[in-house]
Amino acid sequence: MKHRKFFRIVLGGDRNFSFSGGLKVCAAVAFAAALSLSSAHSLPWSWDMWSQDSIKPYEEPVIFPRNSISTDGGKTKLEDRNKVEQIKKGPVPGNDKSIARGEKIYGEQCAVCHGPGGAGDGIIIKKGLGFYPVNLTTPAVAQRTDGYIYAYIRYGGKVMMPSYSENISERDAWHVVNYVRKLQNPGSAKENQ
Repeated sequence: MKHRKFFRIVLGGDRNFSFSGGLKVCAAVAFAAALSLSSAHSLPWSWDMWSQDSIKPYEEPVIFPRNSISTDGGKTKLEDRNKVEQIKKGPVPGNDKSIARGEKIYGEQCAVCHGPGGAGDGIIIKKGLGFYPVNLTTPAVAQRTDGYIYAYIRYGGKVMMPSYSENISERDAWHVVNYVRKLQNPGSAKENQ
């Protein structure tokens, strides 16, 4: 009988409630209260997307554990940079297939800073972050060895450019070198084959 007195006070008036109907209302009120206190209902909903484990801007990527296997089966260990920079011509032939693969990777990883044509005019410049990526089409860069460009990709620059050894495999880095050579001298793509 106590539940009838409760409903008279809460809802007003003298209404006739059954015990099972009162339990349903109580269960609904309890469920609504629990839902409002749960973390699923809290704001902002998207905060967990920002605070997840991810690479933030200008943060180095997480290094693979020792003896890990890369997705393409290639080595994850970096060679001696000085020896790599001395390589005059890369081991991957600069054919159409290699240049197409290099263009794809360049578009995904490099064009943001260096621009779609390699002129150092990527969208990052428009953000005004205070640094200017290298123009890859200048004669000074064109005179560098293939190994030098490869080393910049795999080891990073000496000032601002981060290492892409975790993002771009060894073979793909050589494809990017071939594509950069095409950007530097568009008519020589067939000559490199």
